[in-house]
Amino acid sequence: MTSFGFLKSTIFDKEERKQQYQSHIRGLNAYDRHKKFINDYVNYYGKDRSSNLKLPIKTDQDTLREGYRFIRSEEDDMDPSWEQRLVKRYYDKLFKEYCLADMSQYKSGKIGLRWRTEKEVMSGKGQFICGNKNCNEKDGLASYEVNFCYFEAGENKQALVKLVTCERCACKLNYKRQKEKEQLEKRQLEQDRRKRSRSKSDDDLDDFQESKERRRKGKRALTSASDHKIDDDDNLDEFLEGMFP
Repeated sequence: MTSFGFLKSTIFDKEERKQQYQSHIRGLNAYDRHKKFINDYVNYYGKDRSSNLKLPIKTDQDTLREGYRFIRSEEDDMDPSWEQRLVKRYYDKLFKEYCLADMSQYKSGKIGLRWRTEKEVMSGKGQFICGNKNCNEKDGLASYEVNFCYFEAGENKQALVKLVTCERCACKLNYKRQKEKEQLEKRQLEQDRRKRSRSKSDDDLDDFQESKERRRKGKRALTSASDHKIDDDDNLDEFLEGMFP
């Protein structure tokens, strides 16, 4: 028969372990507490499964990346899901007067734009400092209205936005278009040069043929005159013979 002291000791140890477990759980954040529960569940109910079970976790950053829109529509604002509410709260904190640009791939015509954060507004970035995120030039700034064409949520979109840049970074905005224009003009000049070259060659050939034809006609005329002179000499001889038999 189990003694009262043994039962009391068993109950006391069980209660102490429970309090230690609860104290440990309260010291964890939500994500670590979730992993702890999952591991305990697997260890207790699924001995043949790995205790390092990894589940796909969707963070707030993932939610913002998926649901963010450069310019939100009325339909976006009407979505009552918590994901869209989170995205809208982030969107409302942005300052949408001037943009910042990522020009790291400007040579290929790829320029990314985004709105400014409060910290960037307070520092003057994008308004009193060049809007290229990798440029800190403060002199020679100018404001440009850019037709921003972009692909978002499976759709091609475009919007007119303001961007402040220095003179050097402004050239990067139209770098690819300017290069294509220069190459087109270069090809056009080369085609014109080839046309002029062919035209000159044709004119020279025509002049040569015309000169050759004139020489041929002149030669025939000289031959005809010589033959005529011979005929006149023969007639003169016959005339003289008739006068002096």
